[in-house]
Amino acid sequence: MSGNDVFSALGIGSGMNTTELIQNLLTAERAPKEKKINDNIEKNEVSISAIAELKNSISASSKTIDAMEGTNVFNGSSSSTSVTLTVTDPASVKEMSSSINVLQLATSQTLVFDGFSSETALVGDGDLLFQRGTWNNGVFTADTAYAERQVTISSSAYSLTDIENKINNAHLGITAKVVMKDKSDFALVLRSDTGLANSFKISATEGSNAGLNTLQHKTHMANTSSISSTEGAAITATAAHGFKVGDTVKYIAGGTALNGLTSLSSYKIASIPSTSSFTLNDSNGNAITYGGSNGSATDVFVRTNTETASAQNASFTVDGVSISRSKNEVTDVIDGAKLNLLNTTTSAAVVSVSTSKDKVLEALESLVDEVNGLASQLSALTERGLNGGEKGALASETAVRSISDRLKKLTTEPIYGYSEDPIYLANLGVSTTKSGGLKINERMFDAAFKEDPQALTALFSDRLHSSSSLISPFLTGSGYKPGYYFLDIGTQATLTGSSPSTNITSSNYSPSSGSQSFTMTLNGIESGTINITGGPYSTTSALATALQSAINSDNKLAAKGESVTVSYQSNAYKITSNKYGSKSSVVINSIDNGLQNYLGIQGGTHVAGTGGEVGATLSGSSLEQTSTGFRTLSGDAFGLSMGVISPGSDAYISIGNSYVSTIRNYLDSLLSSSGILTTRTNSLNKELTDYNTELEELDVSIEKSRERYKKQYGAMESIVNSFKSTGEFLDSYMEAQNKD
Repeated sequence: MSGNDVFSALGIGSGMNTTELIQNLLTAERAPKEKKINDNIEKNEVSISAIAELKNSISASSKTIDAMEGTNVFNGSSSSTSVTLTVTDPASVKEMSSSINVLQLATSQTLVFDGFSSETALVGDGDLLFQRGTWNNGVFTADTAYAERQVTISSSAYSLTDIENKINNAHLGITAKVVMKDKSDFALVLRSDTGLANSFKISATEGSNAGLNTLQHKTHMANTSSISSTEGAAITATAAHGFKVGDTVKYIAGGTALNGLTSLSSYKIASIPSTSSFTLNDSNGNAITYGGSNGSATDVFVRTNTETASAQNASFTVDGVSISRSKNEVTDVIDGAKLNLLNTTTSAAVVSVSTSKDKVLEALESLVDEVNGLASQLSALTERGLNGGEKGALASETAVRSISDRLKKLTTEPIYGYSEDPIYLANLGVSTTKSGGLKINERMFDAAFKEDPQALTALFSDRLHSSSSLISPFLTGSGYKPGYYFLDIGTQATLTGSSPSTNITSSNYSPSSGSQSFTMTLNGIESGTINITGGPYSTTSALATALQSAINSDNKLAAKGESVTVSYQSNAYKITSNKYGSKSSVVINSIDNGLQNYLGIQGGTHVAGTGGEVGATLSGSSLEQTSTGFRTLSGDAFGLSMGVISPGSDAYISIGNSYVSTIRNYLDSLLSSSGILTTRTNSLNKELTDYNTELEELDVSIEKSRERYKKQYGAMESIVNSFKSTGEFLDSYMEAQNKD
């Protein structure tokens, strides 16, 4: 019982029930504040729950829409399992049908060097020289565009697996693998890329530990012109051959075939008297007699049993036109499509590209339903409740209302990057209703599909396309704007010499003082003294490779990132700067006379590229040249890089974001940790915390008021009681006075 109530019980004080009075005062003070806070809490909880429901719907829609991405307007098909056709570039593919006969598949050259006791068996150290090119009846023709490569096998690591790793790490275009044929026979298997011109010639220079010659695959020259007629006569090669007893070799006569042997026929190695000599049996291993007449100092032998498969091109016909390719995956015969040759055919395979109108329409209907479902949900959630309507749970949430507005805009905005002119959904038979939803006009859709099926790819497939096969575009980041961009490329400076006065094949080039040095200025950067080293060089391709390596190794040029490519074409050496435009230049300042005779390049020669200083321009963006092409530094196409496969024509680069990816990316952004729905939910939760804090603070405030009221009414009761006591005293005093 409070003090005030004690006063009342004793009949002293004012006689009022102050406890009830204080409680009524506190209730009157608390009720409106508490209601306002609780109303806000309820509102936030409703909003948080509604946003969570909306996020679930958006997540489900995003997944559904994502599954629609890549819906093919064009489909490839084949009537045979031996050939498949796949659409790879919707930007350039068209409806077509062709008849294909596969006569031969592309294969790799496979070399097998076996007879090793284990995978760690020691082979030998030294250098392996790899040259890529074409073998034809034992005659190797080097590919001048391929820089011959040397792989050094050290004297501290020359086992079979060491050599396997060295070859693979050199990235030669050939794969090495140690294979166990049986428990006591291990082999080093070398497999090239497919294609006739991807065969390899392998030469060895042995070091201090002999044995590397066993991994050679080359022709071995032998002088057979003076061999006497005898059974198993010894044939001497000009260098160590690496043959083993039982190897099969093909004999290629340099002139008239040696008596007893037939040019281009195969024989077996019968014995090996020395590292550079051998004797022959016939192909069945029987002893034979040869020699006594004919033969030549330029006869050659090549080991063939190590080549278990020779490299060859794929050979096929398309509508009767004979075609050869180095790979079984063919991307440059049918625009925008890839052929996979899987087997030879006994009858023609019909491959075709056709459109899928029904499939596209079905996907479009699903897309419209999904977008309309989201739009309907957003509309209900943000309904203002005017004219007696039901108010939506998120009617006051401007952030959610902005989502609805943005979705409506996305359905009417232009889609760039699919043609020179923008594409609108309305062009494809998709219109907007008065309520902001979408509907399909099948008549307009049919007309659009018939007139330009390419335009329909803007619905489901992103686009990154170059109009030139020599320009390869790729994107890094998302700072670009979809659109059509014109790439204008300048030219590279190419210095072309005259026909060399000294024939390198008949007079091998051995660099020496006075015939090995030159200086040049490349792209405005002056080199130091450049020396050709190594040799002797017996082929133009080998010298071109050495020249390129020497230039690109110059310290002054390398420090500035300047480099060249060197080739030998049409009886002349060509030095091409790897830069484009007006700053691209090749100047030979001085050259030794002896080297000049082999190269056909004179001092004082100067050539320059054409175009702007950067080397290329791209509409709307600034460019920088890279080691592989160009990249944008700013502008509308920021994030676009372009690899220049080969100098060629200018190109249009098209970048397009499909309607599906645009919608999906927007929905995903809403669900991200920084999206407006997550941000708004976090804000509402923070407000909830603040409101609960306000309730706690209200409790404290009310208790303070209670104590204040108790003190105030306690004081009042004391005063009233004091007045009563005084009154009683006066009454008693007056009564006493009256008695007197």
